[in-house]
Amino acid sequence: MKRVIALLLALVLSLSLVACGGPDKQPAIDSYNRCSEAYNEFVAYGNEHLDEFTEEDIEFFNAIADYLNECADKLESDTEFTQEEIDEMVEMFDEFTGVMEEVMADFEG
Repeated sequence: MKRVIALLLALVLSLSLVACGGPDKQPAIDSYNRCSEAYNEFVAYGNEHLDEFTEEDIEFFNAIADYLNECADKLESDTEFTQEEIDEMVEMFDEFTGVMEEVMADFEG
């Protein structure tokens, strides 16, 4: 009887550990970091070549900065995310990174 109780207790403890853990935020954090790095390079270039950008371009990239700051706050908080939310963030950060890298390549080329 003690073995059965010990086995059930171990099973309950194992399940509670699994239930407490949500999806891993690390992929979203890594993707955010790559996006922020690309954004910072883009802004550094933009500050040196401000005459090449329209006011609309600047407003667009300011909006991206605001969004990135909002995402950083969420990722640094204790907010629980679903795997779908994490996947969406990774996809969006990767898309922003790709766009900024393409624009930078056009400027440099």
